[in-house]
Amino acid sequence: MMSTPGMPVVIATEHERAVLALFVAQLKLPECRERCQIEFNTALASDQPVERVARRLSTCLTDRPPSPACATLLQLIDSVNLPPALLEEAAALHEQLVAAEDTTAFGHHVRQLAGLIDALPSQLQQEKDEIAQCLVTLGDRLHELFHQISQAAELAAVASSETAALDQSVAAEVHRLEANIDENQALGELGAHLHTRLEAITDQVHRYREQEQQRLAQLRHQNDTLHDRVADLENEVGRLRTGLSAQRQRIITDALTGLHNRFAYDERLTQELARWQRYQTPLSLLICDIDHFKKVNDTLGHHAGDEVLKSVADLLASALRKVDFIARYGGEEFVVLLSGVAPDRAAMVAEKLRQQVAGAVIDLGSTALNVTVSCGYATLEKTEESSSTLFERADQALYQAKRGGRNLVCIG
Repeated sequence: MMSTPGMPVVIATEHERAVLALFVAQLKLPECRERCQIEFNTALASDQPVERVARRLSTCLTDRPPSPACATLLQLIDSVNLPPALLEEAAALHEQLVAAEDTTAFGHHVRQLAGLIDALPSQLQQEKDEIAQCLVTLGDRLHELFHQISQAAELAAVASSETAALDQSVAAEVHRLEANIDENQALGELGAHLHTRLEAITDQVHRYREQEQQRLAQLRHQNDTLHDRVADLENEVGRLRTGLSAQRQRIITDALTGLHNRFAYDERLTQELARWQRYQTPLSLLICDIDHFKKVNDTLGHHAGDEVLKSVADLLASALRKVDFIARYGGEEFVVLLSGVAPDRAAMVAEKLRQQVAGAVIDLGSTALNVTVSCGYATLEKTEESSSTLFERADQALYQAKRGGRNLVCIG
């Protein structure tokens, strides 16, 4: 049924398409080719020529499935709920994994996926910051609207007072005219006519005043209603701001230790580098790593390991100034940013942290444990130095401390 060059395009009948669909359904393609099968069924259900449908089926049957490792990464990509800004990059990585002929580039693909996941909190935080800014703008506009409503209410009160004064003034003038007419009976018919006209004027003024009072009452009611709605919106904006603030705090906080996390560290380091570029004040970075932490997990269990992490985090934080920044970088590794601290002072702080941990006894309930930390530190020296090179120097110093026997402080 397939067409050849120079031959007319063949469109399968509905019965033929049903037979093809039944045939493909019986093939029982592996899970990794299910998407390909779906694409074939979609092509089959449309009015595409048989030649194109056949090529789609050939792809399903001849395409080599990805390796188990790549298939695992594909499933992981599909399971991660990424924001729209990262979908294009995820789709490109998906195509690379599907097209991969072997696992030689597997490490590169893993790093790409890790980069995607690592960028996720930053992207979400950016979206939350945009929402927070919208809420601030909305709050300002609501406050301005609230002020305008209050001014409108004040103007309405003034208008009501002036209307009442006008009513009283007109009534007084009419009363005086009526008195003059009554005193001078010689006016005769002219006096009677004036009296009638004055009564008509008085009636019109009264009707106007009643209508004005109704309008003012309606305006007050509308203002009161709008005032209540604006107040409700302001309260809702306040609740949303509080919720966003709490959510941001969760994003930048390590759930286990209560310290800042790596995302918060990256954010703070960017700020500190900008400050250093502007003012040239010293900036030191410390990296502290718990010695033999794997042995704690292996011998006492992960619950004990978590307790050790929390205890060490508390010990380190308690030995720092309030202006210093500490975060759990990952695993058993902690980072400290010391703004305005030169190398000699950084060495003293690192040694203080080391002694703080080494001199403590961690109570694990059934047992007590002594742990130590190794520390490496580096100070920003050159204007062209980046955050990565600063971290690399501190990390190399940490490596030297580990090689030197642990429970040491080294400079990078």
